[in-house]
Amino acid sequence: MKKYFTILLFLCFSFAAGKNIGGITLPETLKSDGQNLSLNGCGIITKFFLKVYAIGIYLEAKSGDENAILNADKPYTIRMHFLRSGISADKINDAWKEGFEKATGGNTGQIQKEIAQFKSYFNFEINENMIFQFEYKPGVGTKIYINDKLNGVIPGFAFKRALIGIWIGSDPRDKGVKKELLGK
Repeated sequence: MKKYFTILLFLCFSFAAGKNIGGITLPETLKSDGQNLSLNGCGIITKFFLKVYAIGIYLEAKSGDENAILNADKPYTIRMHFLRSGISADKINDAWKEGFEKATGGNTGQIQKEIAQFKSYFNFEINENMIFQFEYKPGVGTKIYINDKLNGVIPGFAFKRALIGIWIGSDPRDKGVKKELLGK
């Protein structure tokens, strides 16, 4: 009987612990400013068939409606867990630039200052197991964490919308991953 109880506890803990993707585990929930956010969906971003990072989006309530997520002035968290090493600062910043341009339909003028501030946090080589976390809070802005260290806060709803739009906007980084992030 004890053996079955131990197995049952293990299984319950395994399901509650998180979602295994790409060899890492994304937690099912994250706390952001004392508020629990739930994993809405997750996926693996690849480049030239190489896994680059696992990504998860966390929301107050699960949603598959990209427009509702993009336009809601509600908290969210994006968590990126890198699966490879040797990504230069130039490459990551080129990817950010392309992502923001696609997310805004080329209309980045309104948030150029915020994009420049954001890109300034990534002036190093990215290696495996690094974690980037972007937490948006209405009235505060987007907190930028790199390996659990707060690097800065970028104000504004327009920046929030553009950042999350990189992955779930009308011209996302990866259409298949967009569906996974939206829980589809």
